[in-house]
Amino acid sequence: MGLWHLNTVAPCLEYIDQGSCVPPPGPALWGPLGLTYNGQLITCPKHYRQSTNWVSNFFYEPGNDRIIAHIVLNTTYWPGWDVQRYEFNAEDGAWCNREEALARLAWIGIWGAAYTQKATMGSFNKIYACRNNETKIREVMWEYAEPATNGWWVDPYTWNPKSIYGYAVVNRIDNLLAAAANWTLDCWRNISTTPERFAQLRLPNVLNYLAYESRNYCWVITQDGVICKADYQIPRWEMISTVQNPEADALKYFITYDTRRKRVVVFRQRPDAEDGACQHQLEFYYPMVKAGQLTQPVPVTSLKAGNRIILAANLIGDAGEGVTPYTVAGELLSPVEGRLVTPFSGTELNGRVCFQYQAPDHACTETLGLKVTVEES
Repeated sequence: MGLWHLNTVAPCLEYIDQGSCVPPPGPALWGPLGLTYNGQLITCPKHYRQSTNWVSNFFYEPGNDRIIAHIVLNTTYWPGWDVQRYEFNAEDGAWCNREEALARLAWIGIWGAAYTQKATMGSFNKIYACRNNETKIREVMWEYAEPATNGWWVDPYTWNPKSIYGYAVVNRIDNLLAAAANWTLDCWRNISTTPERFAQLRLPNVLNYLAYESRNYCWVITQDGVICKADYQIPRWEMISTVQNPEADALKYFITYDTRRKRVVVFRQRPDAEDGACQHQLEFYYPMVKAGQLTQPVPVTSLKAGNRIILAANLIGDAGEGVTPYTVAGELLSPVEGRLVTPFSGTELNGRVCFQYQAPDHACTETLGLKVTVEES
């Protein structure tokens, strides 16, 4: 399985434009422009009143069918910072609340952004997050990232072993939790009764975000743009891929999963342009099977003259997983002495194909050639 890049929206948002810049050394704290914080934001050639400090949360909100980002900004206006909620159309990535955000009316408050980070959708289409000021994993409000009134919560610090997490996906239906704090994805069951950590998956690199897909699957993205899909019920890794054109100057990557359209959405945080313009972008990917290699056929029954011999090969993806459904065609290459009983075979769930060859009554050497057609869409 791999990720098929659908489209990119770049830039996906804007900052408030000052309209003009101030020559170096920049504006004074008190001056003709009034009270000015972070004067470097409008020192020539820069002329925008905002800049990204950090991205607190990035998730799909199914109730409104929108992609949500909570972003903490450095600003030139009082008190020198701001926290805005940015809403994007999940269909095409269009910025839905542009006028509201540029008018500073999408403010969510510093406590939600500072204390609630790495929020993601989970069971019952609710939003869940780890909290920086406590050890609990809570249901939070998508608008403000504050704990939901009478909302669901668990505290892994009371479990055995005691655990404090920064990332978590919640499956309340099956009583499961997949969570991470460092280099492992911990899988827990019976989280509402007697929690038990039943497995751990080693992460490929430093984790930057974790996203819920379903009762079985979750997605992770690392700081260098590697994307993995995990089955946290089995558990095992299902796929490894990467963002399109990873850039050395990309600051961070964030991931969510659009459960309506069954696709991955990545927020790439990029440095501001030379004039201070925002360069963040949204990237849309569709998970799909990508055949990477067709192995050579090998006999799985004894090679004896006059016998019917079974040969097997595997069609595997770029992450080493079996690929299905594909039809693999076989052909005996000249000179031919025996008979190929099955000239084609469909791949099984593990990508295996089997061919039957009827050997002649005397010793001989045969060559079986295989081919498969993979169409790029």
